[in-house]
Amino acid sequence: MDKQYQNKSWLYRKYVEEEFTVSEIAQVCGVNITTVSRWAAKFEIREIRPYEADRKGENNPYWKGGKYKDSQSGYVMVYLPEHKSANKKGYVPEHRLVMENFLGRPLKPNETVRHKNKRKDDNKMSNLELVVLGEPEHCAAIECPFCEKKFKMG
Repeated sequence: MDKQYQNKSWLYRKYVEEEFTVSEIAQVCGVNITTVSRWAAKFEIREIRPYEADRKGENNPYWKGGKYKDSQSGYVMVYLPEHKSANKKGYVPEHRLVMENFLGRPLKPNETVRHKNKRKDDNKMSNLELVVLGEPEHCAAIECPFCEKKFKMG
């Protein structure tokens, strides 16, 4: 096929005078719209607009509410970039958020949350339990947030 889009006067006539769109020109020439767009920019017939839009979070057209199930870990992740435990992309495991909300405080570094039924996407409070890792100072007692019983650690 003839590469008409590489001819400056032909491309100018089609785009400016005949008011064809880039996609219409591409269809006539049998090429991708990117090819025509680049040649039009090269000939200074059309300006390629710089990509300046903020596409993070809910401004992204693929936004699904800030929640997804991680395919590797199996955990449900929630977008909360201001959280102190957020990863590089701003996501926090939902089960940790559920436990923090229940306790009314952030989890401590030695606290972790376990799923009783081993299903990592089942984040109902009845399925979660708080596990304290390590040894509290002088084998101190801790209180279970569910039954309020005290347990000795150590």
